[in-house]
Amino acid sequence: MLNFIIYEDSTSMREIYERVIHGFMGVPKDSYRILPFSRFDKNTKKQLETVDGRKIYILDMDVEGKSGIDLARDIRKKGDWISQIIVISAFEHFKYDVFTSKLLALDFISKQEDIVFRLKEALTCAYEITMTNQTFSFQMDGEIYHVPYHDILFFSKDLNENSTSLITHHHTFKVKKSIIEIEKMLDHDVRFFKTHQSCIVNLHKIVSIDTESSTIYFETVCTNLLARNKKKALKERLTSC
Repeated sequence: MLNFIIYEDSTSMREIYERVIHGFMGVPKDSYRILPFSRFDKNTKKQLETVDGRKIYILDMDVEGKSGIDLARDIRKKGDWISQIIVISAFEHFKYDVFTSKLLALDFISKQEDIVFRLKEALTCAYEITMTNQTFSFQMDGEIYHVPYHDILFFSKDLNENSTSLITHHHTFKVKKSIIEIEKMLDHDVRFFKTHQSCIVNLHKIVSIDTESSTIYFETVCTNLLARNKKKALKERLTSC
């Protein structure tokens, strides 16, 4: 799922952004979604943390409480350097701040410009970049899912079922593929490592390991699918990456 996340306190501007996105996508709305936010609070924080999938952010610099650039800093600090960020402001002088803050912002748009034309330009570029990012694609319950590699914690074979669980921070997906099939799909990406005949982990998401209990810890979950003969290799891979 492709997510367009709008952070803008002006209702009229949010409506403009949404119309531009719908017009730009030109495809059924169930193939993407728009998540509009007018302020930053506990509910906003919670919703943003549970968004899985590819993301394109449209952030207003001038939201009271937490500016768009502050939200962009939060996004990058959490390790998301993949999502594309478009910053919008009524004040042209903020452009310097955006591009000198080491946030990898894709574009800065002034509200004094032709906002519709400029946003379409930025979305075209953001979409092309986003769609080239690697994702794990599969079908579940008649729907096609694309989970970015950087969202994946690990894959775990389901006991007594012909499926494998794909685990992210907030969701578990049932993939109708074997661990061997998934391993072949991921063998080109060095961040994935098979720790057990029933488990493949994302090395970049591991917080710590306890070799005595054979437990691998991630930020929100853990797994004990760490084979004895894989412990040394896992340590070496974690050190190298």
